[in-house]
Amino acid sequence: MADAGLPALRVALIAESGRRSRQLRRLLEDSGLAVVLETSIGELADPAARLTAADVALVNLDEDAVGLIDRFEQLIESSPVPILFNEGGGPGGEGWGSTLVAKLRELAGRPASAVADPEPVARPALRVVEGEAGGAPPRRLWVLGASLGGPQAVKAFLGALPADIPAAFVLAQHIGKSFVPLLAEQLGRVCALRVAPAQQGQRPLAGEVLVTPSDRRLTFTDAGVIELRDEDIPGAYRPCIDDVLEQAAGAYGPRVGAVIFSGMGEDGALGCEEVVRRGGTVLVQNADSCVISSMPDAARARVDVAGSGDPMDLARQVVELTSEAGVLSG
Repeated sequence: MADAGLPALRVALIAESGRRSRQLRRLLEDSGLAVVLETSIGELADPAARLTAADVALVNLDEDAVGLIDRFEQLIESSPVPILFNEGGGPGGEGWGSTLVAKLRELAGRPASAVADPEPVARPALRVVEGEAGGAPPRRLWVLGASLGGPQAVKAFLGALPADIPAAFVLAQHIGKSFVPLLAEQLGRVCALRVAPAQQGQRPLAGEVLVTPSDRRLTFTDAGVIELRDEDIPGAYRPCIDDVLEQAAGAYGPRVGAVIFSGMGEDGALGCEEVVRRGGTVLVQNADSCVISSMPDAARARVDVAGSGDPMDLARQVVELTSEAGVLSG
C-alpha cells in the first residue's frame, strides 16, 4: 500500500532474468510501488540519466549476473539514487516480500530535495611511482578479496593506511581484464601506498599493493616471488580469491592475512580456511557496511575471524596486527 498522502515510491527494476523481473514487478506493484523502469544491467548504458525518474533502484542478483561485475560496479559509481541488491531471496519465502518492500521504503525514506549533496572529495594528482629496487621486505602479506561493492570498500580501506606500514598487499578483485590497470590507477589516487598490477618475478614489498590479473593465474614461489602462469584458473570467478589465498598461505604461512570485503557468492571462504590452517589471520567486512555481504558472511561461517568492521575499522586492525609481526624471511 502506498504511503498516505504521498505519491507512490518509484522503483527502477534491474534483473537479468525476464521471469524473475516479472515476479518482482508484480510484487512491487501489488505493494503500491510504481515500477518506472524495467531493464537488465546489460541494457543500462547510462545509469546516471536513465535512473533519474526513480526514487530507488532494485537490482536482482542471480547466476546470470556473475559475469557482469564490471557493469554493476559502474552502476554503483554513477547511480543518482540509492540501490538495493537482492540476492538469494524470492517470492514464496516467508516474509521475504514485505521485508524487501520495507527496505526499499527505508532507502528512499527522505525526498531527494532533503538530501544534501555530498562534499566533493579532493583527490591528489596521479602519482607516477618508479620501481624501488631493494625495497624493504614486509612483516605481513595481506591478501584483499573483493567482489561486488569491493572497489569502494578497498578505496576507503587503503586510504586509511599509513604510507610507512610495514606490510605488503595483494588485491584479488573480481573484475574484467581490461579494468585491472584502471583499478590500480584509481586506488593509487586515493592512498599513500604504491599500487600497480602484479608483474611476473615481482616480490611484494612493504607499502605496496599489487593487483591480481584476471586472465593469468597468480602463484608464489617458495621464496615468495610472484609467478603469473598461463594456465587454467580454478573456480568460477576471475581472479579466484580462494586460489590466491591458498597460494599466499602456502608461501608465507603464519604471516599471511586475509581481508574479505563486500561481494556476492562464497569465493574466499575456502582460501580463508587454508590461511587459518597455516596459522594466518582472517578479517572480514561487517554486513552493515557491505553492498553485498555474502563473501564475508561465508568466510565468517567457515573460520573464526580475528576481527570485523567497516573498511576504516579493518585498516586500523591491519595496522595493529602488522606491528605485532616480525619481518618475513625469504
